[in-house]
Order: sequence, then structure tokens, then C-alpha cells
Amino acid sequence: MSGLIKVFLLSIVGLALTPTIQENVTGVTGTGGDNLTGSAKAIMELFPMFWVILMIAIPVAYVAVWLKGA
Repeated sequence: MSGLIKVFLLSIVGLALTPTIQENVTGVTGTGGDNLTGSAKAIMELFPMFWVILMIAIPVAYVAVWLKGA
């Protein structure tokens, strides 16, 4: 049960960091900092979406494995 609590806390902290990640991605790809162009920019702009999906998928996968073992 403590592992389940740890995974959900990890997810909450990860989701709380989402605005910071979005800000950094915007800084790298936005008008203020054209450090990336082309396909690198397109892939980097998708990073916050993948971050949120990962922060949701980790607890879901953990619960699925935890329930399967029960």
C-alpha cells in the first residue's frame, strides 16, 4: 500500500510541475528564443502533452499491476 501512495504522490508532484515544463518549452520554441526550428521545434512542442500523459499513465499502470497481483 505504501508503494501506491508513493506513486500517486509522484504523479501529483509531476502534474504540479507541468506549468514549469510548459514555460521552459515556450522559452525554447517561442518567439523570444528561436533556438529550435523545423521538426525539432514540433517535437519539443509536444513534450508537455507527453509529460501529462506519462504522469497519468504511471499510476494507472501501477494500479493495474497491483490489482493483477492481488
